[in-house]
Amino acid sequence: MNQDDIAEGGQSPAPQEQEVEKPESKQAAASEADELRERLLRALADAENARKRADRARAEGRESGIADLVSKIVPALDSLDLAIEAASRTEEGTQPSVDALLNGLRATSREFLDALIKVGVERICPGTGEAFDPNIHDAISSRSDDETGDGLVLETLQPGYRIASRLVRPARVVIASAS
Repeated sequence: MNQDDIAEGGQSPAPQEQEVEKPESKQAAASEADELRERLLRALADAENARKRADRARAEGRESGIADLVSKIVPALDSLDLAIEAASRTEEGTQPSVDALLNGLRATSREFLDALIKVGVERICPGTGEAFDPNIHDAISSRSDDETGDGLVLETLQPGYRIASRLVRPARVVIASAS
């Protein structure tokens, strides 16, 4: 447009509108920033509270598991106490009965094993002639044995234990070796 067009009723070109920050938009931005900061602080507090709840739940679960195990082991300890008491009792001038002591100790061993089974523990006690498995057995020594095949278990020195797929202790064994 030129001057003649303006004189004829046209309009002058509009000046380029510049974005000028208005006071309301600064307040809105500050308000939004405050709100976001408060939401962030709330989220951080919620995360910290969730961590504390998880820690408490884990501790309670551990205590509950221990209490459950103890309740299963206590009867075995009671049997052991009874065996000790029976072995220490003597009738005038007699020795305690070895059979009574052995029976008490066997009962105690059975109760301990039953308690372990109840909490999901499996006993690993390989028999003679069983294949040696390095995943669950620990070969303490080897012996020459012509009757048993090479690498087979000759003797279990100490049983192993596992819970589900987790090995607690490998069975300690003697294995056969070729002569």
